[in-house]
Amino acid sequence: MTEQTTILAPIRYPLTAQSARTLAVAGRLAHDLAPADLRVLHVNLYQVGNDTQTAELTRAISSTLDGVEASVTTRRGFLVEEVILDEAIQIGADIVVVGANQQATWRQFLSRLLRNDPNVSSFLREHVPDWIEVMEVDTVAETPTAEPV
Repeated sequence: MTEQTTILAPIRYPLTAQSARTLAVAGRLAHDLAPADLRVLHVNLYQVGNDTQTAELTRAISSTLDGVEASVTTRRGFLVEEVILDEAIQIGADIVVVGANQQATWRQFLSRLLRNDPNVSSFLREHVPDWIEVMEVDTVAETPTAEPV
């Protein structure tokens, strides 16, 4: 029996260009590591009041994955990074693929201060168990960079 790699790809919805590129890289990674279980996650934030449905998200991502099968999940929470961490641990993810934060330095500082756009990859690197690899995607160049945990 072949062991399957579980890949978690958290994305924003509506799909941003960065999320689409992150998802495309996760799809290629799932294809290259076949058999792989690709899981796409979107977090509905309580404080924003959005309520994206799984079926809506599934339709939106299908063309981005280029034939790679993926299961789609939406979760509710206050802090995106904590919901992603919980989901990664719950599903036993081997790899979490996240987009690199491309904001200007002053916007990064302000976002962290207001806690409305956290640096997810830094948080995950600090908190994931040893068995999970965090892969950060440069969403400008579409180049995955593996970040050891």
